[in-house]
Amino acid sequence: MAELGRGLFAGFAATLVISALMIMRLEAGFMTWFNPIEIMNLSAHQAVGTPNHTAVGWGVHFIVGTAIWGGLFVALVRVLPGTTYTRKGLLFGVLAWLLVMLTVFPMAGSGLFGMGFGVIVPLSTLIAHLVFGAVLGSVYGWLKPG
Repeated sequence: MAELGRGLFAGFAATLVISALMIMRLEAGFMTWFNPIEIMNLSAHQAVGTPNHTAVGWGVHFIVGTAIWGGLFVALVRVLPGTTYTRKGLLFGVLAWLLVMLTVFPMAGSGLFGMGFGVIVPLSTLIAHLVFGAVLGSVYGWLKPG
């Protein structure tokens, strides 16, 4: 159970980091036409009929980053290749990115890999997931005793 707690905490920390980066990107005026929170809101609205509101997108973002990705990392950490938790986290980030590109983006109507937005979106999203994975693995490893 302590391992799950570490994973959830690491997932929350990683979600905070990529959220801050996303907010800074949007505030800097870079790729303002691409807002992952809006995509998550739209996906949730279309999939399960949630209210169409930015708060839903943020809620989904933090639930997925903390509970789903943090929990899955704990479940997979023993089988992920790599000699450090950071490397395991980087690989996990790529796997999470692939899942998002093959499910969330198509559900939101932007096609496989978000190609409806152009090439920069899948690449920038990959970078965000690599940052997420690196933070997730690093924090998890930092919290792990021994």
